[in-house]
Amino acid sequence: MTEGAQNRLGFSAIGGRKAKAEKIAGILAAAGCPLESAHDVLDLGCGSGEIAAHLAGLARVTCSDAVDQRVLGRDLPFVAIGRDLPFADAAFDVVVSNHVVEHVGDATAHLDEIRRILRPAGVCYLATPNRWWPWEFHTRIPLLHYLPRHLFDRIGAAIGRLHEPLQLLSLRQLRRIAAPRFSIETWHPRVAAEPRRFALDVAPGTARLLELLPGWLFDASAALQPTLIVLLRPR
Repeated sequence: MTEGAQNRLGFSAIGGRKAKAEKIAGILAAAGCPLESAHDVLDLGCGSGEIAAHLAGLARVTCSDAVDQRVLGRDLPFVAIGRDLPFADAAFDVVVSNHVVEHVGDATAHLDEIRRILRPAGVCYLATPNRWWPWEFHTRIPLLHYLPRHLFDRIGAAIGRLHEPLQLLSLRQLRRIAAPRFSIETWHPRVAAEPRRFALDVAPGTARLLELLPGWLFDASAALQPTLIVLLRPR
């Protein structure tokens, strides 16, 4: 949800989503759970609908957000959501939470609800900005988010860059919150190491350079990379 986040209403952000959808589908396939036509998928915080529209070519997709602002995928089912998700237990094979958890206010409750609506063999794709990456995507001010959360929220709101509180997570915090509910697979190091495989939007020369670097370097720097990407499987 990082791009265009300053213009958000609900969980929306418009633009640049097709590559993200291809990345999501690529990660799921590489993890041994490729999307299939029989799968029920929830795009949780669908925003512009571009991710959902792309994934709908692979599976049955339901869109959800606080407000319907879809530009694409308007023919797909849409359900308005709040803190509690209005879905039955074990309703989905895949839940996509793409740059949403930082906006919901209670990350633990968010993961509790995802765990509830996932089928036992299901998987959640979750991506969120890294608390320790120096550049903060929403305010576009480096290092401001290193302040205590209440000061970051207050300053961001005062300068007109934040329209709601944010809960930015580190990899350690995300693992701690998720661990009681899910087994956790960390995928952003592999995405960074193989950018062209996972439709990462980088220049060709940068992609070639990244692919030449040893894999251990990406694993060692996982806690410092700009975006955290994990797959969560119910325990």
